[in-house]
Amino acid sequence: MRPIPISLSDAAVILTLNSPGFAASYPRVLNKELIPQPILQAMEWAWSTPHFPERPVRVARLSDVWVAKEGLVFDRDGNLYRETITQHSEGEIDQAHAAVLAAMEQEGKQHEPDHGGPVLLCKKRGVGNYGHWLMEMLPKAQLVQSHLPDLGLRFLVASVPDRLNDSMASSLSMLGIDLTRTIVADDTPRHFADLLVVDGLTEHGGYMSPLVLGGADALVKGVASVGAERLFVTRRSMGSRRVVDEDDLAAQAEACGYTVVEPGLLDLPEQIALFKGASRIVGVMGAAMTNIVFAPPGAQVVNLTPAGMPDTFFWFIATLRGLDYTEVRCAQSGPIRGVMPWDTDLILSSNDRDRIFAD
Repeated sequence: MRPIPISLSDAAVILTLNSPGFAASYPRVLNKELIPQPILQAMEWAWSTPHFPERPVRVARLSDVWVAKEGLVFDRDGNLYRETITQHSEGEIDQAHAAVLAAMEQEGKQHEPDHGGPVLLCKKRGVGNYGHWLMEMLPKAQLVQSHLPDLGLRFLVASVPDRLNDSMASSLSMLGIDLTRTIVADDTPRHFADLLVVDGLTEHGGYMSPLVLGGADALVKGVASVGAERLFVTRRSMGSRRVVDEDDLAAQAEACGYTVVEPGLLDLPEQIALFKGASRIVGVMGAAMTNIVFAPPGAQVVNLTPAGMPDTFFWFIATLRGLDYTEVRCAQSGPIRGVMPWDTDLILSSNDRDRIFAD
């Protein structure tokens, strides 16, 4: 049986913030003709929006609720708060619902929910991606802690692989959050007496509030730039979405004065230090390019992008940060090496190889 969707009630809202409106410009897209029409149409409406109006961001406080999977929240009757559905498939929702109902039945009257104090939900779809953490989950922690500092919050975060776990822990610590106040959870249902949920901060693919920049700005403050003005961001160790003959491309980048970096192999302060002073950044679209949020306004960003990848995430970051943003759409080659159909090798023409490094 599918869960009944319900909405956060006005009575549950304990804080409402105004997310400012902002202007947006259509991105500079090279080789746009390579983008399949269905993929282009999925992005076109956002790219073509000249102004995103102001909107509210709400913090709601819920009692006696369950959290399952990647941040799905159910009430005591097994109804699902629709605001916590973030790119979850119907199958994932059904699995979470069944797991919650089973946990409720098993718990019965013998166990009580977590009564350790209010917990802020910092889990959503995409928990294993550094970019989603940095721009969609961490900002919730920064925002609520800064506006409601006296609540004595704990923070519910996802259980993730070691390298991402280190980045998450480092970012929380840099915000002044005691890591003993974090609750690390997998997909298993968890029962909470007091849970805070942030609504309206982001809609992946469709909206990103200027308020998300507060988290990145707080991280940047305590880190000094290493002085690298030009960066070439590689994905050599990722195994997917790499440029054909990338070693030659990296050598060309170095010859043009670029520092070749693979952010995923660095700790978070090192990544921030690299991007903080960069005036020109070239790289393959992926989580590591989220670090452009640490770059100064006006920095030039060139994102090498699979032709069939539907993505507005980095365009939103560039728009909010005031970056000069270009996408170079690349033909895809060879087998799928990752999870998605755009996780293939990329072909960059000789003409594109020259112009991405041109001043």
